Amino acid sequence: MRYKFRTRPYPHQVDALKRFWRKGFLALLWEPGTGKTKATIDIACALFQAGKARRMLIVAPLSVVGVWKEEFELHATSPYSLFIMDKIWYKRLPYAVKWSMMQEDHMTVVVVNYDIIWRRKEVAKMFAPGLVVADESHRIKKPSAKRSRFMATQNNAPYRMILTGTPTPKGVVDIYSQWKFLNPKRFGTRVEDFIEQYGVRGGFMGFEVKGVRLDTVKELRKKIRWDASVVRKDTALDLPDRMYQRVPVYLEPAAQEYYEKMALEMYLELERGDISDAKNAAVRLLRLQQITGGFIKSDQKNIHQLSTAKLNVAADLLEDLTSDGQRVVVFARFIPEVLALTDIGERLGVRTYTLYGATRREDRDNIRRDFQTKKAPAIFVAQISTGGLGITLHAAHEVLYYSTTYSLEDWIQSADRVHRIGQTEKVTYRTLIAEGTVEEDIYAALRAKKRILNMIMKDHKILKRRLSHDV
Repeated sequence: MRYKFRTRPYPHQVDALKRFWRKGFLALLWEPGTGKTKATIDIACALFQAGKARRMLIVAPLSVVGVWKEEFELHATSPYSLFIMDKIWYKRLPYAVKWSMMQEDHMTVVVVNYDIIWRRKEVAKMFAPGLVVADESHRIKKPSAKRSRFMATQNNAPYRMILTGTPTPKGVVDIYSQWKFLNPKRFGTRVEDFIEQYGVRGGFMGFEVKGVRLDTVKELRKKIRWDASVVRKDTALDLPDRMYQRVPVYLEPAAQEYYEKMALEMYLELERGDISDAKNAAVRLLRLQQITGGFIKSDQKNIHQLSTAKLNVAADLLEDLTSDGQRVVVFARFIPEVLALTDIGERLGVRTYTLYGATRREDRDNIRRDFQTKKAPAIFVAQISTGGLGITLHAAHEVLYYSTTYSLEDWIQSADRVHRIGQTEKVTYRTLIAEGTVEEDIYAALRAKKRILNMIMKDHKILKRRLSHDV
């Protein structure tokens, strides 16, 4: 096979094309920012030029859908027609795809959100793609989820790929559903068999999967690597260093009193007769983290501000950084925090962009481009579960975590929005931690999950050397 690249590839991207050509399917388990999208586009164009596949279906999270259009414009070596399938496009898309499929000299690419495709199975069936790609494939980690069950039905496509830098954000079972789509022969078609072989049960009545069996880690890693290309940034790319700084925050006495009352009594009386009642331990943890961020939502659906401690620290940091002409990316978990941080940026007189769940897809693409290209200083405030995935923000090298989730996926993916191909400066990550609160536990939980991911994906000798240096 001979293939002429449009944009210069890294060696690991060339190797991925060669491996895919031999197997017909491949998992790109590459750390975020190492060029998975370009490698996939080159593979698709090579298939088209060889007459092996004319139709490509890319299934991706909503925040990533628009990125594929830009990446095709940059890297594609074959003529193509690309259609983004969303609620607006749905009624016209079948006709557009049918027309495009009649153009034999064009590759037809459909990009669709995970949460739409399983509801529109008839479109996928009509399209009959030769290549199916599950982008950010950890989104199909739960075997019982509808999106996972749908993607499993696509494992009869002639060519298949999964792309993710966090294949095990929740634990070892996350591998199973991704491989059921990619190569069901590797781990079988019964999740219970997979758990029995590789998982450690525990928790309530022994039904929970608490970890991975250490005596099977070597075997599991070997099977994964038969079907996967595993790439780490520190070995594949010459990127600048990263620096991590933990910034302590101390709640005001009144806020600390609210926090302790919720922790002990699972109940708060708020202004205007509102209450906040944590009915179980999981809700209590959520409420405690809301209090540390300064805002809590009452049972009556009203937002109450209980603290300004974190906001004051964030405001000082943002003022210092933007006065030095920096672009700053800020991540927060809850929408009231996102809006309050946006207000800080606007009060500082700095161009401020906001991305959270309610932001339209078209607006997401525009604000990302503006932040990347317009003159600094600027602030990009994102809800971590929305803006922490699949987008490029390497124009910045300052990142502030106002709050985080328990998700390893959110943590790793968000950090790598900035530290990726194209970054030329050392990246600094500052994390605000309310001292003596649940946020210290969240940080520790993320470190524990990172160790599980390292155990599965890294060489054992590397694991021994670096485990104590994990972020």
